Amino acid sequence: MTSLLDIDVTDAPEPKVVPANEEYKLRIIDVTTDRDKNDEPYLFPRFEVVDEPLAKDFTKFLRLPHGELSEKELIRVRSDLRKFLEAFELPNPFKGDPTDMKGKTGWAILGVGEDEQYGEQNYIKKFIAPK
Repeated sequence: MTSLLDIDVTDAPEPKVVPANEEYKLRIIDVTTDRDKNDEPYLFPRFEVVDEPLAKDFTKFLRLPHGELSEKELIRVRSDLRKFLEAFELPNPFKGDPTDMKGKTGWAILGVGEDEQYGEQNYIKKFIAPK
């Protein structure tokens, strides 16, 4: 029987970011919902870049509409959520369990930013709705 410690991982590739300002097909690999430090609800999908096995996974923080938002904030929050749902061809309104979003694919233009804890990370600059 082979021990895990007997496996040579010397040449194991390091996950990396994909270049910025290009369209990528994404897959939702996990979704959590919770409340932030201000007790406001949010959706937190984790994405992988389809057909890019070395690409780092990344997340997107999406605030959810609620009664404590100003009119301007509510417009932006609803617009961001609509763009996400459209890009992944999810029903609007989405009435299922957020974990039902797992496996759905969609398109986005990605950027690259520096995260203090995780180093270089991709992020979504713009969701792309199907034509």
